[in-house]
Amino acid sequence: MPDPIYADGPEDFLTLDEVLNISGLDYIRKMAAGEVPSPTVQKLMAYKITQVEEGRVELRGTPAHPQTNGYGGIHGGWYAMVLDTAMTCAVITGLKKGQTQTTLEFKVNLIRAIKPGTEVIAIGTLDHIGRSTGVARGEIRGAQDGRLYATGTTTCFVMTPGS
Repeated sequence: MPDPIYADGPEDFLTLDEVLNISGLDYIRKMAAGEVPSPTVQKLMAYKITQVEEGRVELRGTPAHPQTNGYGGIHGGWYAMVLDTAMTCAVITGLKKGQTQTTLEFKVNLIRAIKPGTEVIAIGTLDHIGRSTGVARGEIRGAQDGRLYATGTTTCFVMTPGS
C-alpha cells in the first residue's frame, strides 16, 4: 500500500455528500490507497490501514515513545484507538452508498504489554451489518511472532442521512 495522506484541517476531508456517494468499502479503500485523507490521528498514533476487503480491515503500527504512558509502556488508549479504527473500518466496509455510521460502544481486553518499537497488526472483522447496527471484533497481534496483545468488540449505529 502507498503511504497515506493526512488531513491538515477539516476542509481537507471529503464532504458528507461526497462520502455518501460511494460505498463504505470504496471509501476505506481510497483511504488506504492515499486517494483521500486519513484522519491525522493515525499519523500521530503511528499506525495506518494496510489491507482492505469487504468485512475485513488490517492496520499496521509501531508504537514508540510518543505513545507511552508515565511508566514507559504503551498507553492503553493506543490499544483502544487502534482497535476502534480497525473494527469501525470493518463495519464501514459493509455500508452501502448513502449510509454512514458512528461507534455506539466498544470494549477492549488488553492481554499483554506491547514493548515500544514492536510492530503490530490489528485486524477488524465484520460480524454483522444490518439496517441500524453493525457489529465487529478485532485483535492486535505481533507482526513478527503472531503473539496476541489485545482483543475487542464494537457495535456501531448505521445511519442513512436524509431518509
